[in-house]
Amino acid sequence: MTWTIGADIGGTFADFVALKSPSGRLVTLKVLTTPDDPGKDVGEGLRRLAGEGLDAGAVTRFVHGTTVGVNTVIQRRGAAIALFTTAGFTDILELARLRMPNPYSLFCERPPPLVPRENVFGVRERMTAEGETLLAPEAEDVAQAVTAARAAGCVGIVVSFLHAWRNPAHERAVAAMIASLDSAIAVFCASAVWPAIREYERTSTAVLNAYVHPRIAAYLERVEIELKQAGIAAPLLLTTSAGGTMSAAQGRRDCVGMLLSGTASGVVGAGVVARAAGVHAALTLDMGGTSADVALLRDGTPSYSAGIEIGLYPLATTTVAVASSGQGGGSIAWVDGQGVLQVGPHSAGSTPGPACFGRGGEAFTVTDAALLCGILGHGKLGFGAIAPHRARAEQAARPIAERLALSLPTLAEGVLNVAISGMLIPIEQLLARAGAHASELTLIPFGGAGPMLAGLLAETAGMRRVLVPASPGTLCALGALTAAIRRDAMRTVLLPLEPESWPAMLAALDQLAAEAGQTVAAMAGPGETRIRRVADVRYRGQSFEIAVPLDENTDLAALATAFHAEHERQFGHAEAGAPLQVVSLRVSATRPAPELSLPRRQGVAHAPKTLGETPVRLGGRTLQARLMARADLDPGAHFEGPAIVVQPDCTVLVPPGWRAVIDELGNIDMERP
Repeated sequence: MTWTIGADIGGTFADFVALKSPSGRLVTLKVLTTPDDPGKDVGEGLRRLAGEGLDAGAVTRFVHGTTVGVNTVIQRRGAAIALFTTAGFTDILELARLRMPNPYSLFCERPPPLVPRENVFGVRERMTAEGETLLAPEAEDVAQAVTAARAAGCVGIVVSFLHAWRNPAHERAVAAMIASLDSAIAVFCASAVWPAIREYERTSTAVLNAYVHPRIAAYLERVEIELKQAGIAAPLLLTTSAGGTMSAAQGRRDCVGMLLSGTASGVVGAGVVARAAGVHAALTLDMGGTSADVALLRDGTPSYSAGIEIGLYPLATTTVAVASSGQGGGSIAWVDGQGVLQVGPHSAGSTPGPACFGRGGEAFTVTDAALLCGILGHGKLGFGAIAPHRARAEQAARPIAERLALSLPTLAEGVLNVAISGMLIPIEQLLARAGAHASELTLIPFGGAGPMLAGLLAETAGMRRVLVPASPGTLCALGALTAAIRRDAMRTVLLPLEPESWPAMLAALDQLAAEAGQTVAAMAGPGETRIRRVADVRYRGQSFEIAVPLDENTDLAALATAFHAEHERQFGHAEAGAPLQVVSLRVSATRPAPELSLPRRQGVAHAPKTLGETPVRLGGRTLQARLMARADLDPGAHFEGPAIVVQPDCTVLVPPGWRAVIDELGNIDMERP
């Protein structure tokens, strides 16, 4: 008998899933997060699992995802760090790409760099674009910069030089000089974090890594202590932004690799549900306390991308392709200077939380609005952690309602509608980039708040089917449990796609595959490792490239054909005779996690048991909705909306006009004619 545990620490709740083998027993639970004492929530969750029968000594795998890194960036609570650049390029973070976040706003401002200008120091050195030394860095120059960085209170230094992606020798030499001068300062070479062309993106990624490093390192140490105190000997594994896992030792250095760990885990978990249910094309919706994140799945597999932004700072590493908006369950409703109702991106989080939580929160949030609309309020939330107070939600809503001259029910429904409108923006952008249409997709909602608004969102977006997993509130933790060990490697090559360059590309791919495979073997031990190869290709002269997968049989002609076809699919045109250029080569090595088979139960069609009816505010009027408990819904049960299904980890709304059936996996399969 063995146990495996998946954990996901979000903005409001920490989710846990524990699987007992070979019986297949699955234990799920939620505890409130402790943002002022990160890691304490992990210990509380383990103690609760022990009360559910967990044998700590039999735990063989503990996989953990967290929002500590991304929240550190968003809240700007990272370390004081210095940046060493090539002399003459010290304004790289200030200049960025000379683009505003919102080109349609005259009042839009870019966020200040994570490294203030006074902590950026130029080092006299120069490498050519071909990787040849023009001017080598000198120890005296570096010593002066280190002295200034220490005087500014910096605890870490990022070294990012021009053309280091081609030849990192100068960065490595300066890093060695810094270490000899002060071994207490953490040093990060940008070429080691992510050796990609484009100085700003490479530098920004390395800065993000150094900025979150102290908090992540301290957090991982605390989690390892909690595991030891709980009697768990299994090594700590971390979910990565690319939907895989890595060791805690790797995570301490490769911090950017886990910035979106919780988000990616949810997409992986949704992929498990999609494959089991036979859903070929899906849109996932992860709605927690702070944000709503969406991603596309094809046959249960997510898309990947590079160059997403964290708090408007570019992250060049490979990640699951996720689009986000600042509308979560804890997102705060407010009125702007023009008297327009807005929702988010500021969130009440878990501390103090929505007003209805009774934990000191005074702001009116999406959760409070759902309570006043009658969707919530039929039991405790978060596995009994919170009993919502309607009176507190009403008190928080009154100032806004009076300012807008609206009744409380009208305001509450308006807040939900505004939140849904905010979610539509990233959805439409994601679908446009993928060339997909909403009507082709099944929406798979999860997170504590996803199933609450999924039906209304699907209706607004033009989707006709929603599949609510059996335990949506803990799906991110389930994804962590099923995530493969993964290592990504890349190299910028800038080679023409011609016969003379092909042997060099194959050699580079083989070297990258060996490096990534060795890292996976070091983390997971001996075993079969899967290798995935990708080439970033563009027409010569283009500014950006398209990722084209390669297999062992792909030759030069096949790669060119695949690129033209993908360019045609994405942009509606291709130019078969134009010269092509391979910008970068990327490899991912993965070791699959143990198979997880979701339990199935055959059912027969029947009407489900109901707990009665409850008033709910939808479409500008009050309707009577059927109230049901998820535990009473057996496979084969079918019903029509409006209906509200309550369960320990979330609440599901089935809107009017939708039909729902419980499938053999326990999912609520909702469709509208």
